[in-house]
Amino acid sequence: MLPYIIANIISLSFFHVGYRFKFNSIALFGVFLLSAIPLIIITSFKYIKVGTDTVSYVYYFDKINSIDATLSIIDEQGEAGFWYMNYLGHLISHDYFIIFLLSSLIITGCYFYCLKSFNLKTLSLFTLLFIGPYYFQINGTRQGIAIAIFSISVIFIIKKQPIRYILSIFIGFLFHKSIIICLPLYFIFKGEIKPRKIAVIIFGFLIVIIFFQSFINFASSVDDRYSSYGDQQDSHGGLVVSTFNIILFCWFILCRVINIKTLNTRTFDILLSLYLLGTLVSLLSIILKIDPSGFLRMSIYFIQMNIFLLPMTIMSFRDDSTRYIITFCIVVLMTLYFYLTTTAFSNLTPYRFNPIVEIHNES
Repeated sequence: MLPYIIANIISLSFFHVGYRFKFNSIALFGVFLLSAIPLIIITSFKYIKVGTDTVSYVYYFDKINSIDATLSIIDEQGEAGFWYMNYLGHLISHDYFIIFLLSSLIITGCYFYCLKSFNLKTLSLFTLLFIGPYYFQINGTRQGIAIAIFSISVIFIIKKQPIRYILSIFIGFLFHKSIIICLPLYFIFKGEIKPRKIAVIIFGFLIVIIFFQSFINFASSVDDRYSSYGDQQDSHGGLVVSTFNIILFCWFILCRVINIKTLNTRTFDILLSLYLLGTLVSLLSIILKIDPSGFLRMSIYFIQMNIFLLPMTIMSFRDDSTRYIITFCIVVLMTLYFYLTTTAFSNLTPYRFNPIVEIHNES
């Protein structure tokens, strides 16, 4: 657990200094690089047993040692971008760290670009690291890349840039097919967010519940890996995560009502609508009592909007004392959530470094 905390503190410290002293754009870019380095190190140089899917990624990386092997797995699984990146990785190093390094460079670059675009400063990075999807890549590398790319896609929705949006979804599709569910969202959210659009989202959610198995069968026909999304279980899955998402959604709605003059913007409403979509997706595992891992992963595409929503709601309070108290409470809550999820899920702890960077005592 300690390596994550150290990496977070170093990254946040550099990030805060850059904004605190109002560096110019060139100096701020340098600060962003310094802030990114500890995060890239912790996500790239992990041991093979850190993250439940890491062993699988290493297996395929070792297998993809020629262009013929690369084309073979692309033909079998699709997602050419990720598998071709594996092949390119071998041109640099045959140690498995390289594939996680290349992935982390993409993911970190995407998120730092978004942080710069929204200009929400240190609290936004804190949210990304403590309750956001940044460390999801340690377990689900391919989908982590697609999720990070979608964070940029949201900017294209807000700026009404359909060509760039479609192109970004296509690029994400080269790394993980699941991002294709995001393709229609531009056409849903390109205009003003009105109550009828929210009603359509909720109605669509009810349709999915009613015809759930049909959707799973269709998805399985495209890729049989999605068949496990419909696996039944005895208990309600993902209760803690879904409850946390619901609590945050209620907070966002409350702030939207209280500070309507500040938050009554198209940008906030788009982010909030996407977050609602993620909350509904994460609820599927509870309502239908299915394996939560699949739908909780899918919900991250939309739940990650908390990176922007949480700072926006806090800054909507004009009184400094109120802001400080809320920030303190939320930071404590996020830290607790980070500890609980990091220690409980996906073999993220205990963290160990790849032996390539370990210092061995030769005596």
